[in-house]
Amino acid sequence: MHQTFNQRRRKVVVLTQTRADNDVSTAILFAGERAFAEFGYNGASMRAIAREAGVNQAMIAYYFGSKEGLLEAIMRRRSTFVNTQRQDRLAALRAAGTPSVEQLIEAFLRPLIELGTDSERGGYAYVKLLAVLTHSVDNLAKRIVAENFDGIARRFVEAFQEVAPEMSESDAIRAYLLSLGTGIASIGIEGRAGPMSRERYDRVDTEQLIRSVVAFASGGVRTLMRKS
Repeated sequence: MHQTFNQRRRKVVVLTQTRADNDVSTAILFAGERAFAEFGYNGASMRAIAREAGVNQAMIAYYFGSKEGLLEAIMRRRSTFVNTQRQDRLAALRAAGTPSVEQLIEAFLRPLIELGTDSERGGYAYVKLLAVLTHSVDNLAKRIVAENFDGIARRFVEAFQEVAPEMSESDAIRAYLLSLGTGIASIGIEGRAGPMSRERYDRVDTEQLIRSVVAFASGGVRTLMRKS
C-alpha cells in the first residue's frame, strides 16, 4: 500500500527526532556543501538538500535559520578547521626563526590541500565551493569570504613582507592570492590532466602534490620579491 505524503512526512519527522542533534546538523551541512558546490548558491534547492540529508526542510530552518545561514555555517565550520592549522603552523615557524618562502606557502596551503584530497571528509566539495565563492562578484559571497579568510590572509601577507621587507603590500597580497589560487586549482587537477594526457597522466599522492604546488608557487613569489 502506498503511503500518503503526510504519512511519509511524519515518518521523516520521527526519524529526525530520534537522531542526535549533531548527526542531524552535520548531515545538513554535508548535503548543503555538496549542493552549493555543484549548483551554486542560487541553483541549490533547499528541498533537495533536505532530501539528501534525510530530514524535512523545516529542520534546516530550525538549525540554520535560512539558506544564507546554512551557507555561512558551512564556510565557518570548514574555515575554522583550516585556519586554526594555518595559524598554528605560522606561529611555529616564527618561533623557530625567520621562515623561508617555501615554508610560508606550505603553512597556508597544506591544510587546504590535505582537506581537499580527503574523500572521507568530503573536502573536495568544500574546495570547489570555496573556488566558486572566491571568484564571485556577489556581495554575499564576498562578505562570507572576507569574514572567514581576511584575518588569516593578512597574517601571511605580513609574513611575506617580513621575509622580504622591500616587498610592497600589493605584491605581498598578490603573492598570497596567486599561491592560494594555485593550491585551490591543484585539488581537481587530475580530472583535467587525465583526459589531456589520454589517461597517461602520472597521478601523485597528497604529499607529492603539496611539494609540486609549493615549488611552483614559491618560484612566482620569489620573482615578486625580486621585482620589489
